[in-house]
Amino acid sequence: MYEVSVGDQVLRYEIIRSARARNMGVRIFPSGVRVVLPRGVPEQEAIAFMERVKGRVFRARQRVLGQDERLKSLTDIRCVDGARITVLGKPVRLRVLREDRTRSRLTFDGVLTVRVDQSLAPAACEHQVKRKVEAWIKELVSAQVQRIVPGFGKQIGVLPKGIRVKSQRKQWGSCGSNRVINLNWRLGLFPPQVLRYVVAHEMCHLRQMNHSQAFWQLVASLVPDYEVQRQWLKFRGGGEG
Repeated sequence: MYEVSVGDQVLRYEIIRSARARNMGVRIFPSGVRVVLPRGVPEQEAIAFMERVKGRVFRARQRVLGQDERLKSLTDIRCVDGARITVLGKPVRLRVLREDRTRSRLTFDGVLTVRVDQSLAPAACEHQVKRKVEAWIKELVSAQVQRIVPGFGKQIGVLPKGIRVKSQRKQWGSCGSNRVINLNWRLGLFPPQVLRYVVAHEMCHLRQMNHSQAFWQLVASLVPDYEVQRQWLKFRGGGEG
């Protein structure tokens, strides 16, 4: 781990080598800063580079951390008995039942019920319930996406190779060169039209791997009011790929 002083602050970063990298670059994550070096480039060049751009990198790092905290606070759900959670635009009441059992169990019949081991401490109980609720929301988001994708695919003439619903730290969605779409499970806490827009956005990247005018025209062909949903997300932090 390396570090550089920025005023009275210290910016820590790591240097890694990549056979695929053609140029030196900086990647900034909530977990840290990484300088990527092509093979054959001395580490001293990365150190000198970071000294030159440390101010910009530090400010960018602060923005990423702020965005990450904003995303967490926006989608943080209290998983305690009696809590109400909005899932895909609909309010859901949560019941937590402490019972003589070793494995927790979740059921939904209009009320979301999680049964947990009664011997768990309060914090451990909420953690266990949260894991169950998040897994349930992931399943709902995945099912909803599977209903959306075929129609969009027919309209633009292409389908993704795969769809993953997971916990992305700073993006609502992304589409890689492998043509696999990644979606943030927390989209399940928002209105369904927001999820629909993010799916459209990422699927359009299968045609246009950019944010050109042609790309946005393609998005508009799938979701005419996309700008409303885009601004809704922008106001709340996070980003699309």
